[in-house]
Parts: sequence; C-alpha cells; structure tokens
Amino acid sequence: MVAVLQYIGLVIFYIVLFAFNILIFLGVPGGWIALGAITIYDLATGFTTVGWKLLLVMAGIAVVGEIIESFLGLVYVAHKGATKWGVLGAFIGGLTGAIGGTFIMPVIGSLIMGFVGAFAGAVLFEYIYYRSLDRALQTGFFAFIGKLLAMIVKFVLGIAIVGIFIYRSWP
Repeated sequence: MVAVLQYIGLVIFYIVLFAFNILIFLGVPGGWIALGAITIYDLATGFTTVGWKLLLVMAGIAVVGEIIESFLGLVYVAHKGATKWGVLGAFIGGLTGAIGGTFIMPVIGSLIMGFVGAFAGAVLFEYIYYRSLDRALQTGFFAFIGKLLAMIVKFVLGIAIVGIFIYRSWP
C-alpha cells in the first residue's frame, strides 16, 4: 500500500512541476519555481534523489533559459531584417510593457503587455527610422513571434529539468 501511495504522490508532484512550467507563458518564472520545489524535495530526502551536482546542472539549464529568453526575441527580429532601432524598440517596448502590465493586472498583464510592448516598440522605432508603416508593422510582427519563440525555448528547458528529476526520482 505504501508503494502505491508513493507512486501516486510522485505522479501528482510531476504534474505540479509541469504546471509550474506552464506558468512561463503567463510571465511567471515557473521553471525556477519548479527547480525550487525539486530542491526542497531533494533536501527532504537528504540530497539522495538528485544531489548537489545535478541540482547545479539544473540551475545552469534554468540560467541558460533566462539568457535565451532575453536575447532570442532580439536575435530573431534582427535576423528578419529589422534595423538596430527596431531591435532596440522591441527590447524597450517588451520590457516596458511587461513592467507596466504587472501594475495593470499582475501575471496576465505582464505577459500580454510584454507582447504588445515588443510589437509597439519595434513598430514605433522602425517607423521613425524608415517612415514606412508596412515595414514597421512587419518588424513588429517578427518581434511578437521572437518573444513567443523565446518563451517556448524557456518552457522546453524547464521541461528538461523536470525530465531529469523524473529520471532520478522514479523508484
């Protein structure tokens, strides 16, 4: 009976860790929350399930996810032909939108306004540079897609962390 409850508990914990990673799409650092929960679990088991070395590897993966999220959207929009002004506009707009959106509606507001801000910033800066609304809107669209791709990569890396934990913790 105890073994069955252990399996059920682990499966529920895995689902919770997955749900934490879904929060990435809402602008919440779900990968870090999941890593914190894994660390607490490992602490409770005397660091015998995962261990410090692997926890550091997992933290490294999470850091890489943050770096990729910060720069992938900018690299993508630059690759699609935006000027340095369009890239700068996407960065400033995304950051400003995410911060401002947090004050409007925590979590959801930061996500929505981060996308809107990246789009609007890229459009504004490109329009000022080129005086072409078509080109500016195209750059804004690529800024939106770049931000979405960055979140997807961060989510996949978060799921990799959970996968490592599942591999190490399943009896």
